[in-house]
Amino acid sequence: MFVGHGSNQVSIQDNIITITLIGSFNEYDFKDIAQKVKQAVAEYNGKQFCILVNDVQLFGATPEAYEELEKLNQWLNTQPMIAKAIVISPSSLLDTIKTRVPAIRDQNVKTFEIEEDAICWLKSF
Repeated sequence: MFVGHGSNQVSIQDNIITITLIGSFNEYDFKDIAQKVKQAVAEYNGKQFCILVNDVQLFGATPEAYEELEKLNQWLNTQPMIAKAIVISPSSLLDTIKTRVPAIRDQNVKTFEIEEDAICWLKSF
C-alpha cells in the first residue's frame, strides 16, 4: 500500500518538466514521482528536455527515499535530458542530496535560490 508523507507535482511546459516537492519524503513518495517523471519523459518521444526541481519546501527524506531518487536519476542519465535546475534554499539539504544521489554528478545541474532564474537558465538551452 502506498503511504507517502510529502506532496509532489510533476508538470510539463514546452521542453521543461517541473517537479515540485513539499514536505518530507519516503521511498513511496519517490516511487510515485518516478512514475510521473517517466510518463512526462515519454511524452517527449525521444526529444531533448530539461528538468526544473523546486525543492524550496522540501524538508528532507528518509534514506530509502534517497535510494529511490538515485534510481530515478540513474534512469534520467539514460534519457536525452539537456539540463537540470534545482531551486533550493538550505545548502545543507543540497549537500545531503549530492552525497546520497551520486547519479546527479553526471548531469548538467545548476542550483538556484529563485525559480525565475532557474527557468531563464533552462530556456537558454
